[in-house]
Amino acid sequence: MFSNAAKLLLLISLYFGIKCLQLNNTKAAYLILPVKYRLNIDLWEYSILLDLQRHALIKAQRRRAKMNPTYLYDVDDTLPVQRGLIYGLQWAFIMFPALIIAASLVVGSLGPGHGDKVRFLQLTLLTSGLFTMVQTLWGHRYPLLEGPSTALMLAFILLAPLGLPAIQGGTIIGGGLLILTVLSKQLDRLIKLFTPNVVGVILILIALGLLRPLLRFMIGAAEIHPLPKGQTFLISLFLVLLIATLSHWLMRFWKSVSILVGMCIGSVVFLALGQLDWHGLLSASWVSLSPQWIESVPGFSWPAAIAFACAYLAVMVNTLGSIQSIAVITDTGRLQTATHRGILVNGVAGLSCGLLGIVGTVSFSMSPGVILANRVASRFAITYCGAILLVAAFLPKLAALLALVPTPVVGAALCVGMGGQVGVGISTIASQKIESRDYFVVGLPVLLGTMVGFLPGGMFDALPGPIQVFVGNSLIVGIALVLLLEHLILRKRKSSPATSK
Repeated sequence: MFSNAAKLLLLISLYFGIKCLQLNNTKAAYLILPVKYRLNIDLWEYSILLDLQRHALIKAQRRRAKMNPTYLYDVDDTLPVQRGLIYGLQWAFIMFPALIIAASLVVGSLGPGHGDKVRFLQLTLLTSGLFTMVQTLWGHRYPLLEGPSTALMLAFILLAPLGLPAIQGGTIIGGGLLILTVLSKQLDRLIKLFTPNVVGVILILIALGLLRPLLRFMIGAAEIHPLPKGQTFLISLFLVLLIATLSHWLMRFWKSVSILVGMCIGSVVFLALGQLDWHGLLSASWVSLSPQWIESVPGFSWPAAIAFACAYLAVMVNTLGSIQSIAVITDTGRLQTATHRGILVNGVAGLSCGLLGIVGTVSFSMSPGVILANRVASRFAITYCGAILLVAAFLPKLAALLALVPTPVVGAALCVGMGGQVGVGISTIASQKIESRDYFVVGLPVLLGTMVGFLPGGMFDALPGPIQVFVGNSLIVGIALVLLLEHLILRKRKSSPATSK
């Protein structure tokens, strides 16, 4: 038997062992209980051991709490009107360049005389703002923006020679098939495929997939009178560090608008360098209504129907990835309902956009990184952004104000957000026990998916249109690869009963 002094010495050793090793509750119990029975200690001494066990549990709970981000406003928190408008404007500044690019590409693909850029931009603002509001209030109810889908835009451009009526018909068919998929209750099977590896890869791919356009933004390639690219990139790099610093050191409200503050400072810098173009803002009219909402009657074409059916499959995967990624940092409890409603709204948006003859919407995946930077996870901030975009569709002066921010400044803000998103992806993957197979399940899709984004343009022109929609999209390629590796090629081996013992 052990003496009381030996027991006391062992208790002290256990205390510091648990504290230094930071053992969780289960491991502490495995360490403590054998000691109880081996030493035959009395009730008072065992209560000390239980205190040690509780100490380990508290430390484990604190570590888990540190892994979950804290927000100034949580996902369902309502916002004061003034702050809601400020946060919404911050999102609108980030969103607007993508809408302008989408409208310009679509009009350019139709050729001269076949598309009105003002009409396309107005309707793109209208549908993006409207369905952003619908999604945040009734659909998935997550802080996600809705905007033109890259996969649908690619299908639109590829099928432009068939004419706008064929594109309208194909978009309507694709949106209808998406609605039927939700109503047939087949989405639950897909949701089970999104393991921590899959969700983490999607988060990282979203950020790395934006590297190519992000680089063009940060060097000012889209500016009318650009500075030397090296100088522009250095200014953008300074703004990236500035916004990250503001996000880290500012407190409460100012932390939540750190991106907007950084964008304002960046715009002032470019104004001082004579790179801010005020002509568009001064010449824009105050109110404008499109004279023709529906330009042509939708038609039917087999190539367009097949291409858009495939494109909407990509939209479904994209939306699933976006919802899964935002749920990781906000609320996973509503995930199943959110997925069904979110994809259903995407289908309804397809019907509406097809009738109007514009690109259908998808849930944008940039939100997690931006939310981690400004610490505002409220979905109502995105609702305000949708309202601003909706109003901007009829107020060209407001649209011109949103377009005033130089693209290098927008690129710097996005870079900060995407950097945070990569970190979330890594932490999601690391939340499970890492095995040797996980290095390939995660690494290969990230590497190959990112590589697709840097392939030369026109490389897949010889392939059929529906295949081009998939192989030309880095996110879709990466998601397909990680699902294939995770659940088929490198799936986990089922341990036999003998092995588990």
